[in-house]
Amino acid sequence: MEISLRGIGVSPGVAIGPVVTFHVQAIEPPRYGITDPVAELSRYDAAVEKVRFYLLRTKDRMADEVDEQHASIFLAHLVILDDVALRPEIERRLNAEKINVDFLVQDLIGEYSKLLANIEDPMVREKIADFSDVGRRILHALLDREVDSLEHLEHPCVIVAGELSPSETANMDMANTMGLATDEGGRTSHMAILARAFELPAVVGLRYISKQVMPGDTIIVDGTNGVVVIRPERATITEYLAEKRRQEDERRALIRAGGDGPCLTQDGVQIETFANIDLPIEASESLKTKCMGVGLYRTEYLFMNRDSLPSEDTQYRAYKLVLKTMAPLPVTLRTLDIGGDKMVSYLSERKESNPQLGWRSIRFCLDRPDIFKAQLRAMYRASVHGNMRIKFPMISGLDELREAMASARQVREDLTARGVAFDPKVKIGCMIEIAAAVVLADKLAEECDFFSIGTNDLIQYALAVDRTNERTAHLYDPSHPGVLRLLKQTIDTARAAGIPCAICGEMAGDPLFTELLVGMGFDSLSMSAVSLPQVRAEIANTRGVAAKRLAKTVLSLGSAQEIRELLVQRSQARATLQLYRTDPAAGGE
Repeated sequence: MEISLRGIGVSPGVAIGPVVTFHVQAIEPPRYGITDPVAELSRYDAAVEKVRFYLLRTKDRMADEVDEQHASIFLAHLVILDDVALRPEIERRLNAEKINVDFLVQDLIGEYSKLLANIEDPMVREKIADFSDVGRRILHALLDREVDSLEHLEHPCVIVAGELSPSETANMDMANTMGLATDEGGRTSHMAILARAFELPAVVGLRYISKQVMPGDTIIVDGTNGVVVIRPERATITEYLAEKRRQEDERRALIRAGGDGPCLTQDGVQIETFANIDLPIEASESLKTKCMGVGLYRTEYLFMNRDSLPSEDTQYRAYKLVLKTMAPLPVTLRTLDIGGDKMVSYLSERKESNPQLGWRSIRFCLDRPDIFKAQLRAMYRASVHGNMRIKFPMISGLDELREAMASARQVREDLTARGVAFDPKVKIGCMIEIAAAVVLADKLAEECDFFSIGTNDLIQYALAVDRTNERTAHLYDPSHPGVLRLLKQTIDTARAAGIPCAICGEMAGDPLFTELLVGMGFDSLSMSAVSLPQVRAEIANTRGVAAKRLAKTVLSLGSAQEIRELLVQRSQARATLQLYRTDPAAGGE
């Protein structure tokens, strides 16, 4: 019988194939008395060294094949392995209790996991998986057992698991992995990030899917809509196969149609189309979609899924890789934007009642100049390897912008004094994400080189809607007339000041808004690479004069519903017109 489940889609696309279930086998070593604690401690030390060798080897392979961020996961595991309290506690209990070391290790894993599970901070609780992963490997080494792995899959399949640890994900046989579905996980988990980087359809947060499937079951993973279908009926398979082919054919056709150069409207207006990326590995993938550069590199992902700050050199290598990959195309690096829904446990001093309005983004950076300047140094050092720009997020006024600019100036002066090469012509921009920044845009434009509108935050702040709250998320609406007027006010101010203004939020990647944004005057859109082909096609199917008329009409309306209905009608009309152009016989008699 067909079962349909809804979870969180973290990587778009459709995968259809047989299930391979992955369950970490529980190890329950027997408890027995010992007479030689020293010998048992030696067994423990030998097991730790075996695990250390594995972690170092995996770290190096990930650095070579993927990127430094994923390699840094295993540095965090090495820190856990060398926990200063773990070995002394093992030694103390060996001497006091005279019990075998493998039983003690298992007992300590259980105790520590229970302790973390009671901590409210979700980022801290996620570390349970890291600690358990390392502890499990020590146990396997002690018992001389092979660790369960997805490294060698016999055939193409969809992997279903309770959850996947960093090491399990890192060693996955990507060539035979069609898609992923897990009980646990979130959008920023290591697995989710890797799935997007390798364009694997993935759905997480499915609760009990690992207990509802059997190896060999057919399963459909719809990562675009966050749906998984277990043992689908023939009609459902036929429907999703058609959808999968449609998506793939459309993507290939759109990429071909988009061409290699500038993206032009029908009347010759050039619109720049950039990619948003989270990881260095995504840069090369983005080039396949004919992007004109990177409009948003979210550098905070270098700081997430780890237990300590990335070093300046680690950051430098990541930025260098992206710049060299994209050269001579421009790459815009956003400085650290943590907080809100992107918590970093080792930097969170205390729980905030309203983190979206709290100690986040540029506020954090200005309070922690040690972290901020280290990041800026890494950026400027990398600037000699490509065409780099920098932008500051969540700027609310001139004081913040000037303080951030002063930090960048101090970093340049320091590098100059030390004889370190950098590009002195790097442009610095200001993100417009707060209503106050829109009102003060004329003043901000006098002191920065460009604007970049982050619609995700601007919409939630303008409408007082937490987009992560399931009870209010339906109120988060880019069609709201208040939001659209804020966008128009910003682009008009930028044009009057003679500086570029781009949009880099999810709205830029929604084809429904493409004609409207062009008509408002935006000539630069930045989005997820997966959205680029369709948006480029929409631009090529847009006439500038008609887009301006649409924008004028939309801005005169006072209802989000009226605006959305109009945009849907326009989208359907353009699609029909495009069909007629490519196949006149389809246009009627």
